[in-house]
Amino acid sequence: MEVVNGKYMVECTPSGDYYGYLMGYDQCCAYGETVEDVIERVESMAEDFFCEISAVYELEDIA
Repeated sequence: MEVVNGKYMVECTPSGDYYGYLMGYDQCCAYGETVEDVIERVESMAEDFFCEISAVYELEDIA
């Protein structure tokens, strides 16, 4: 396992691909062929995840 930039946990799978997730939010995870690919995909996943969370709180504020 490898911590990248203090934000991401990345590990090599038995098949040679990589799996990574945002530390503290393992729901934001992705697979990729390289570490850089995984980080890019996790960042995209995290952006979508936090936008959805934000939208839920905005709806609760309206209600």
